[in-house]
Amino acid sequence: MNALTGNEVLVVAREEWGADLGLVEGDGAFREIVGPRLGARERSMHHVSLGAGARTVGLTHPGDAVYYIAEGTAVVRAPGGEESGPLTAGAMVHIAGGSSYSLSSDGGAILLGGPSPVDPGLYDGRSVRSMPGASSGISVHHQDQPGLMVPFISSDARLVVWLGSGARTANMNYVVLEPGERNKEHVHRYSEDTIHILEGRGTAEDLTHGLRLPVGPGDTVHIKPGTWHAVTADRGERVVSVGGPCPADLDMLRAVGVDVDALVGTDDVVVASGEPA
Repeated sequence: MNALTGNEVLVVAREEWGADLGLVEGDGAFREIVGPRLGARERSMHHVSLGAGARTVGLTHPGDAVYYIAEGTAVVRAPGGEESGPLTAGAMVHIAGGSSYSLSSDGGAILLGGPSPVDPGLYDGRSVRSMPGASSGISVHHQDQPGLMVPFISSDARLVVWLGSGARTANMNYVVLEPGERNKEHVHRYSEDTIHILEGRGTAEDLTHGLRLPVGPGDTVHIKPGTWHAVTADRGERVVSVGGPCPADLDMLRAVGVDVDALVGTDDVVVASGEPA
């Protein structure tokens, strides 16, 4: 594992992922990339591989979960047999906190994501639930249908699963950096930022400590709250990533003109930094 000063920024390569959690029935694996093993609290990221005919066990988390279909086709099954899919590469699925679900594939798939905040029960079996009778709150989205563009992140930075789509504690962004493009340096005061590189080589910058770290396909960058950072496509290649800050960074949304107060309403959901939504 490649940790910068004070572990504020971690870059996790494929060979540094955690062991299979044993949550897939059939050929496949559910491996932790970012989670409690690395001290994460607000955001988890897993690599879920499903062979033909494989499926996960039924799962339920206190907070939201979100997954990105990176390869193949997948189905999300809710209690009572209701299905969403088959979902092809580029699709994203949001599961509201307290909802039960399982992930499956007829022909094979790779998904990236997991619950946010981190669900300790995912690692000791307490999140495994029988499906019948549990509530369902599943919605499907796609990288090509963003809810909001965020130009200071890049000329093509798409918020897909986010506060405006009904997600409370999780999100999934899709970001493209063209060769030579760089984020405007920024900080998330109370959110953990996790960025999984799908393609291209670039550099993750820890501006708080003046450090730079090369990243490439399959690497995952995890940034703790309060660290000024940026990603730059400075190695002659287009860099594509998924991920984003969890919980929702209300400061960032307000800065790009989102009426956060209208989105969060007056219920008792905690969105960020102890703020009641």
